[in-house]
Amino acid sequence: MGKEILIVDDNLKLSSSLARNFEQLGYLVHEAPNSRRAFGALESGSVGVVLLDIMLGEEDGLALLKDMVERYPGLPVIMITGFGSIESAVTSVKLGAYDYVQKPLDFNKLLKIVENAIKLGELEQENSTLRDRIVELSGSIVTGNDEVLAVCEKAKKLAGTNISVLILGENGTGKELLANLIHNNSLRASKKMVTVNSAAFPDSLLDNELFGHEKGAYTGAQSRFIGIIERAGDTTLYLDEIGDMSMSTQAKILRALQNQEIRRIGGTESIKVDIRLITSTNRDLDKLISEKRFRQDLYYRLNAAILKLPPLRERRDDIPLLTEYFLAQFSAENAKEVRSVSGEVMERFMEYAWPGNVRELKNTINYAATLAVADCINLEDLPTPLMERKRQGGRGSMLMEAEKRLILRTLKETGNNKRKAAMVLNISRKTLYNKLKKYEIDQYA
Repeated sequence: MGKEILIVDDNLKLSSSLARNFEQLGYLVHEAPNSRRAFGALESGSVGVVLLDIMLGEEDGLALLKDMVERYPGLPVIMITGFGSIESAVTSVKLGAYDYVQKPLDFNKLLKIVENAIKLGELEQENSTLRDRIVELSGSIVTGNDEVLAVCEKAKKLAGTNISVLILGENGTGKELLANLIHNNSLRASKKMVTVNSAAFPDSLLDNELFGHEKGAYTGAQSRFIGIIERAGDTTLYLDEIGDMSMSTQAKILRALQNQEIRRIGGTESIKVDIRLITSTNRDLDKLISEKRFRQDLYYRLNAAILKLPPLRERRDDIPLLTEYFLAQFSAENAKEVRSVSGEVMERFMEYAWPGNVRELKNTINYAATLAVADCINLEDLPTPLMERKRQGGRGSMLMEAEKRLILRTLKETGNNKRKAAMVLNISRKTLYNKLKKYEIDQYA
């Protein structure tokens, strides 16, 4: 995909004029007066962007757009619309068009849109070629982000050692996935990693679960209980949310690390263990140490190898890739094919702060895909926090600005005659007055 343009227009005069302008700038241009010729040109796979007239003789340009989007996902299609057809233009964007331009054409404006569309296509192609490397490098962590890939590279290097690893990151960033990546590339990979969420247990129960107890150790201890660490044998133990552990449990973990041995509750015998410890937390351990809520000696023992995962808001370039991955995952698991999200939804995804990070994105996609009536997620399918959030820039605001300019130009050309302007715009006078109020066009209200 490169500097090749396909112009689909039955107006040969306009098509030839556009072709000459683009060819003078070094573009290779294909012209097609109908859908048959258009799809013939697309078979080469080298076209970088399509210019499609919404009025294509006896054919429906919107129907052709829908067909192109389905057959060539990711190919930017720019719609050429006639004066006053703003509603059709908005519909085309909802169907998957990259953008639209209105006649009479402003070539410089069109050129800028084409350049941006081709850059987008090249970026998507780069992402596609990166996926094999990404999957090989990061395992179950889906990313194309340089910072996360660097963390994954470091994790794979640490995997071949017995060094304890501390993973830092907010909830939902993928800390357990990173722990699994380390384990699956280690010499202990033949056995399943044992995972314990420290925050899920009260202090006394966590001690019991991790270290076990002897018969009679406390009221109700009617038999010996072998704890998780002892049962884990020679595999990897992943302790999630270690920052929530009590100081006494931290002391026992430190002893297990230093001496490779534990003692059951109520017992006197030291039991040798051979575990590889990976821990994680979403807490600020330095702050906990200053508050005397986390042992400094344990922190020194753990911080020989620290991996930090950034929040999703700092790796927004991963959102399209993650969206594609989670959609494919949902479709495979639920026998319901949902293949994409609308441009408006992706804009909303890119603008949203994602306090719950990747986990929240996955849950959002699963929720929206369940509600979607077609194979594309639209704004109305999103959960309330995302659906009701006000837009901040993006293509939606561009469309509104374009509509405002169109209304202003129409009013000027009709001498501020509201009835004529409404007829030209193909809307009712009531709708026109509502739009004048919406866009605060006071001089014509």
